[in-house]
Amino acid sequence: MSRFQIPTDRDASGRSLGEEELAWLAAVIQSGSLNSNSGPMVRSFETEFAEHQGMASCVACNSGSFAVQAALAALELPRGSSVVTTAVTDFGALTALLYEGLQPRFCDVDPLTLQPTAATIARALDEPAQGSLGTEPVSAVILTSLFGRPSEAERVAALCAERGLPLIEDAAQSLETLRGGRRIGSFGQISTFSFQQGKHITCGEGGAILCDDEALARRVRLFVNKAWPYGEPNPDHLFVAPNGRMTELQGAVLRGQLAKLPGLVERRIATAARFLEEIDPTVGVAHPGLDDGDRHSFWRIALEVDGERVRGGADGLAQALRELGIPCAPHYVGKPAFALRAFRDLGAAEDLADYPGIHRGLERVLVLPWNEGIGMELARKMGQALHVAAEGLRA
Repeated sequence: MSRFQIPTDRDASGRSLGEEELAWLAAVIQSGSLNSNSGPMVRSFETEFAEHQGMASCVACNSGSFAVQAALAALELPRGSSVVTTAVTDFGALTALLYEGLQPRFCDVDPLTLQPTAATIARALDEPAQGSLGTEPVSAVILTSLFGRPSEAERVAALCAERGLPLIEDAAQSLETLRGGRRIGSFGQISTFSFQQGKHITCGEGGAILCDDEALARRVRLFVNKAWPYGEPNPDHLFVAPNGRMTELQGAVLRGQLAKLPGLVERRIATAARFLEEIDPTVGVAHPGLDDGDRHSFWRIALEVDGERVRGGADGLAQALRELGIPCAPHYVGKPAFALRAFRDLGAAEDLADYPGIHRGLERVLVLPWNEGIGMELARKMGQALHVAAEGLRA
């Protein structure tokens, strides 16, 4: 079998950038206003994105990581308190906690989806793992939805309401994802998104914070703007805050991207379905199903590989796929955050045995990149190739 040439979201082969973005960029350049405090482009994107998501307020910023930090800062959580979150996430989403003087209390995950559940979060609230950094009382919960797959957000939101805790949804990977017909990012008090190079829509780097609470939105906007209340009488720096603003150039690209978003995601869903149809009969390789009313927006395709039925497990299948030119990542992030040097140096001493869902999930997961550049025929051939490769490794 000849090697595949797979489009990548790292360049134009897997991205949808084109005339729409160029037109908005030209308008910015011609205006001469590249800063979002003097130009209209970022403000227009904020309005359009909030409307698209069905939320009252949107504040754009310079990265998804900063979006998480701004959300935490806006909630004014007690310094030194703990925040329940997942250890299977981007490093930047965790450092945001530390910059706000907070400590992560890691929860376990569902091994099939690698996402926190109401049950695993409840266990972390009631009994932190031995050696956990987050030993102080919990002041909030962060729920991360991975790969474009919906988490059980409604159950987590109900748990947080019962415990009197604010819920932050990290929806960086989950644009257009639905849980029970409702958008991921609409269940908590506040939600965060990322527009980094590889996300559903991109401006290279960028983020957004959404909420329905006017006072909370004001606090977010202040934090993004060095706590300077632009447009208000007698302005002053109201508290200590950094500059996290998005530029007009980024806002221009995002306005072009946002108009395309529904179609781009529909394409991802259709091609992913074709791929999954081809691998459906594959012994030892599974893709967890969805509940009624759910929609997976396929930022990535995460498969579970059974090492007892596929020789070499996720690593063995990954090697076979890479030899065919199909990129993939066995074990996703490789190891949980509490095992990273940065957290070990801070005193984290968790044992992976205390997180059986993380252990099993990372051991068995194989993640394939997905993007709008992958067409139906290529998706079919990729699925066929994975099926053949897995059959060749049948244990």
